Amino acid sequence: MDGLRVGNPRNWWHSVKLITGQKTKSTQTLRGLANLHGDGNMKELATRINVFFHQVSAGLNPLDDTATPVLSDVCPSEFTIDLAEVERKMSEIDIHKAPGPDGLPNWILRDFSAQLAEPVCAIFNASIREGFIPPRWKGANIIPVPKVRPLESDLRPISLTATLAKLLESFIGQWILERVNNKLDARQYGALKGRSTTHALVDMMHHWHSSIDKGQSVHTVFIDFAKAFDSVDHNIVVTKMRALDVPDIIIRWLCSFSDIGVSE
Repeated sequence: MDGLRVGNPRNWWHSVKLITGQKTKSTQTLRGLANLHGDGNMKELATRINVFFHQVSAGLNPLDDTATPVLSDVCPSEFTIDLAEVERKMSEIDIHKAPGPDGLPNWILRDFSAQLAEPVCAIFNASIREGFIPPRWKGANIIPVPKVRPLESDLRPISLTATLAKLLESFIGQWILERVNNKLDARQYGALKGRSTTHALVDMMHHWHSSIDKGQSVHTVFIDFAKAFDSVDHNIVVTKMRALDVPDIIIRWLCSFSDIGVSE
């Protein structure tokens, strides 16, 4: 008991879950999949997973090189990131999360945020100004998480990207939301802060019960698009952003995620 009082409760609870079987290590899960689908061969399992993930978007057209806006000589001041904001975000980094492909430990970014904020801020602003994303920030460590079996039917890829890349994306995302928020449908509940599927269900049930109370009938159609997010045509996304008056400097930065149309 004395050890528990001075120990790390997070590590203690993690160990309890492992002992009681409530949580298994990812290596154990992958080993089980390898035994089930590849006679214990981890390389064969990795190949099958890679093929599965690739097939999801293999049929999409590449980003049209004419879709990328021309780089402007002037970067509007409203798209210049403030040093204080960078330092604040870095000081709030969750050190318990694993680093991305760049291998930079989160505790270093957080504990030395005061010293690192200035060069990081300069890199952020240069990236936006030049419409260029460092190749390392485009990569991700993919962790395959099976939700059900068999393997091919429902494998969920969890992408672990670089922490600094996520910080920069948070600025871009906020700028986009500020410009399109008033143009979104009032019943848009997904991908918006403060809204969730619970709100969607409450709204849906309200309209159903209201119709029934008025003696009307209710007809519903549920559509589940397989891998919907991964199957979005990027050319359509660019067209939609332009229709929503998203600034060209932001669109160009987003297009830099593609190797087509943006020189590196």
